[in-house]
Parts: sequence; C-alpha cells; structure tokens
Amino acid sequence: MPTRTSTTPSCFRTAARHSGPFIEALRTPEQKDGACVRFGTRIPLLANMVEGGKTPVQDAQELARRGFRIVIFPGVPRAPWRAPCRATTSNLRQHGTTLPWQDRMLDFQGMNSLIGTQETLAQARRYE
Repeated sequence: MPTRTSTTPSCFRTAARHSGPFIEALRTPEQKDGACVRFGTRIPLLANMVEGGKTPVQDAQELARRGFRIVIFPGVPRAPWRAPCRATTSNLRQHGTTLPWQDRMLDFQGMNSLIGTQETLAQARRYE
C-alpha cells in the first residue's frame, strides 16, 4: 500500500483537525441557523461583522440567540478615525505641512508609547 505524504506541516494539520471548519460570508438568517445547527454544538462559532462585508451586520445578542459564541466587529477601531483623518489630510493639502495640527497629533515618541513599542521590543529580545 502506498505511503501517503503531505507537504503541510503536522502542526497545521493538527490545528485544522481540531479547529473545525472555517465558515465565511453567511448571507441569510437561514444560512446562519444552518451553520449553528450543524456545527454549533461541536465548535464555538465566530460571527465576523464587517461593515460593508458579505454577511449582513447583526447585533451580538441576536447572533448569540442563533448560536454564535463569539462575535467580533473588527471595523470599530477605525470608525472614529475617519473624520480626523479627512481633516488632517485636508489641512496638509491646504498648508503643505502638519504644523497647524501638531498640538492634536502624537509625535513619534508619543505613538511608540501608545502602541507599546518598548514593551514589544523587550518581549522580542527574549527570542534572540
């Protein structure tokens, strides 16, 4: 009997075997219900609510009632930035510099502090 070979690393095969199916772009309530009935008792289902995506956005409570155990809204962090980004880019076009906005902006050090650059670099050094 021939030996079966795979180019996929065993850790990926193991992860795929234990993680279950990846279900994406459920467009109708019936598709959502079907996924929850078929898989929801075996694996935690995640609803990915992306504004403008293929899956119509629903509230987390309704999705939980359907059987989804995890609901994410990945667009939320960028939503409040839209108006300030438009204003700063408009200002940059008008003045050719960010100087008029600098009191409302993070400088390089402030951005690094906000995102935890030093802490991340310290953690990375553990792997050198």
